[in-house]
Amino acid sequence: MTENPSEDELTEEFDEILLEFLREHDSKKVVDREVFLGQYPQFRDRLAQLLETADWIEKMAGPTLAEIADQETSTVGSIAGEPIGTAEGVEQGQDLYDPNAATIDAPARPRRLLSEEVDFSLSELAGSGGKISEFPSLENSQAALPCRFGDYILQRVLGRGGMGVVYLATQTALNREVAVKMIRSGALASDDEVDRFYREARSVAKLTHPSIVTIYHCGESNGHHYFSMDYIPGTDLSKILLEGPLEAKRAVKYVMDVARAIHYAHSYGVVHRDLKPANVLIDESDHVVITDFGLAKQMGAEQGLTATGATIGTPSYMSPEQAAGKSEAQGIATDVYAMGAILFALLTGKPPFQAESVMQTIMLVINRPAPQVRQQQANIHVDLETIVGKCLEKQPHLRYASAAHLADDLERFLNGHPIEARPPTLMRRARFWIENIPIVAALTGGRQVEPSRSQRWAQNLFLTTAAGILAIGLLGNSLWDQFRDSSLPNRITIASGSPGGMYYDLAGKISDRMRTGNGRQPTVTATGGSVENLKQLLDKHADVALMQESTVRADQVAVVAPLFFEPIHILIPRGTEISKVTDLKGQSVVLGSKDSGTRQASLKLLKYFGMSEKDLDIVDSDWNTVGVRERRLPMFAVIKAEQPGLSELITSGEYRLLSIADAPNMTLAEPMFRLYQFPAGAYRGSVEAPVSSLATAALMVVRRDAPSRLVEECLKALYENHGLTDGLIAKEMAAEWQGLPYHPAARKYFEEVAKRVD
Repeated sequence: MTENPSEDELTEEFDEILLEFLREHDSKKVVDREVFLGQYPQFRDRLAQLLETADWIEKMAGPTLAEIADQETSTVGSIAGEPIGTAEGVEQGQDLYDPNAATIDAPARPRRLLSEEVDFSLSELAGSGGKISEFPSLENSQAALPCRFGDYILQRVLGRGGMGVVYLATQTALNREVAVKMIRSGALASDDEVDRFYREARSVAKLTHPSIVTIYHCGESNGHHYFSMDYIPGTDLSKILLEGPLEAKRAVKYVMDVARAIHYAHSYGVVHRDLKPANVLIDESDHVVITDFGLAKQMGAEQGLTATGATIGTPSYMSPEQAAGKSEAQGIATDVYAMGAILFALLTGKPPFQAESVMQTIMLVINRPAPQVRQQQANIHVDLETIVGKCLEKQPHLRYASAAHLADDLERFLNGHPIEARPPTLMRRARFWIENIPIVAALTGGRQVEPSRSQRWAQNLFLTTAAGILAIGLLGNSLWDQFRDSSLPNRITIASGSPGGMYYDLAGKISDRMRTGNGRQPTVTATGGSVENLKQLLDKHADVALMQESTVRADQVAVVAPLFFEPIHILIPRGTEISKVTDLKGQSVVLGSKDSGTRQASLKLLKYFGMSEKDLDIVDSDWNTVGVRERRLPMFAVIKAEQPGLSELITSGEYRLLSIADAPNMTLAEPMFRLYQFPAGAYRGSVEAPVSSLATAALMVVRRDAPSRLVEECLKALYENHGLTDGLIAKEMAAEWQGLPYHPAARKYFEEVAKRVD
C-alpha cells in the first residue's frame, strides 16, 4: 500500500481481506471473528456488517443439499430454475440488470399453480389466529422459516446452488403459491452478481409462451434481490432419465415441444445457452416447460458474460463453440446443439459426451465427433440418428438453421413422413476421423482427446507410410470421381406421377428419347406425386425424378432443368362469397393428395396468410376427382394452365378463379413463387377480369452425387436432336435462371448455352 492510498486501492485491499476470510471459512477452518476483525481496524465496521449479513444468509439458506435429499416430502414437483432437492437450475447468474427497471410484472397463469396436495390457505400457514404479522420478518437475521419477505411468506427451501437460493412461498396479496429466487449472498453480492441475477428475469419477462416459465415480479427488498415465478408441479427430464432411456416417440415429442418454445424465444432475440434435461420441466399434464434462462444471451448484444470469452453452460450439453469460449459464435445453433444432446440422452440414457472431469468433457465436446445414437441403442430408427447427428455437428452452419426446422423434422418423423435432414456422407465422416488422428490433428492445429484404438493404429501406420497413403488416396479419389462421372446406371428409372397425368406422359417421352440416344432401357415409375418422387430418389429407387419446385431441397437433390410453369389455380364454386384467401379458414378445401407438389405449394401459400392445415378441413383428394367436384368444394390446383381436365372444369361455369391480391409481396417472401396473371377472356372467356396468381415450376432433378453422364443424357433428351422443346421452358431461359441448385454438369451445359446466346 502507498502512504496515501486512493479509493480504488482501498477497495482492492478490502476485497482481498474479505476473500481471505471466505476462503478460510469455506475450507472449514475455525476462524475467530474478533481476532480477524482486530487485524484490520480501518475496515472493522464494514467487515462486521457484511459478516453479519453472511450469517443471515447461512440461516436463510436452510438445510444443506444432503439434508434436502433426505427429507421426505409429499410434493413431487419442480420449480422454475430448480428441481426440488437438487442444486441444478440455481447456478450461474444473469446479465444486463437495469437498476431503473427493477420491477417487471407479468400476467399470472393460474393453470400452473400448486396442486391440491400442497395447497394451503394463509390462515393455515399463519398458525394461531391466522395473523400474518406473527411471522418473523426476513429483516431479522435470526428468522426461521416460515417468515415474511415483503409480500411473500417464505415456507421452505426448494433448492440452492452456488449463487441462488429458491423458496416455496405464498404471495399474500393474491394468495397464490410461487417460487421465489434470490441471490444467496444478499448484500454481499457484487455488481456483476446482481447483473447476472437480473438477466434471467429480464430475458424471460419478454416471453409469453405456455412452454416457458412465467416471471411474475422481480425487484429488491431491504438489499436482497429476488424474483418470483411459476411453481411447476411435476418433474423434469433429468429425473425421468434416472429410470433409463425413453421410448422414442415420447422423447421426440418432448424435444419437438422444446424446439417450438425455443424458436419462439429466438424470435424475440433470446438464446437460452443452458438447455439440459434439468431445465426442461414436465408438468402434471405431461407438457414441457423450459426454465432457467440464467445464461440467456440477447442476440446482437455483447455485454457482461457474453463478451468475456468465458466457457459457460453445462459441459455435457454445451456446444463446441461454448466449450471453446467463443462467445461471438454462440447463437441459435448453440441451442440447436443442446436440444440434439438432450434428444441423444433421452434415447440412450446418457449425454453424448461425459468424462471423469469437467475439463475432459469439454475437450471431448470440442474435438471428438459425436457418437451415433444407434451405437448405443441399435433399435433406434435411422432417421432419428440422422436428426441427432445434424444437431450435434461441430460446425454451427451444418446444424439445423433454426429450432423451427428441427421441430418440423421431428414432427415429420412422428407423422411417418420423410425427414429433410440427410446423414453426413461417408467421405465427410472419413475426413473427420482422419483429421482427429493425433498427429494429423497436431499438424493442422487441432487437438484430440483420448484417440480410439483404430486412430492410434492409423497414426503408427501414418508415421511409416504417410507419403504413400496420401499419394494412393489422392489417385484413388481422382480415379473414382472420373469413373463415377462417366458411368451410367445399368437401368435408368424415372419417377413421374399418376398414370395419365402430365408428369407421367412427359416422363414417357423423355424415356423414349434417352433409349434412342444411348441404347439404355429407361423405365418410368408411376407415383403418388412430388413428395414420393423425392423419397424414391433419395432412397435410390429412382435415378431421375420430375417434381414441383416446392418439394425440392437444395441440400438433397440437384436440378437438371426447369420444365414448365405451373400456375396456382384457386377454384371457388360460383355463388359462394369467398373474396380472399383468408376467407377459406374453416372451409372444406381440396389441397391435393398428401404426397403431391400441389399440397406442398398450397401450404406455403397459406402460411404466408397466417394459416396452416389446422385452420382448414382438408379433403385428401386431387382436384380432378369426380366425387370431390360434385360436392363443389374450394380447390387448389398447381398445374399447367392448358391441362384439358382443368380447362373443362373452369369453362363449365361451375367454378371461378380466386385472385391473390398480395401476390407481388409473396414473391419476395418465397423466392420459388413467380407472378402469374390469368388474362380476361382466358379459358374461353370464363375469366371475366384479370386474375392475379402465382406460379411455381416443374423441375427435372437427380441426386446431388448423380454421374455427369446421366445429367448430360437427360439434357440431350430435352433439348438436342429434336428434343422435347414443345411446351417446355426454353434452354436459353433456363440458362438465365437464378437460384436453382443446378447439378455441376447442368450448370456447365447452360453456361455454354449462355455463351452462344451472347
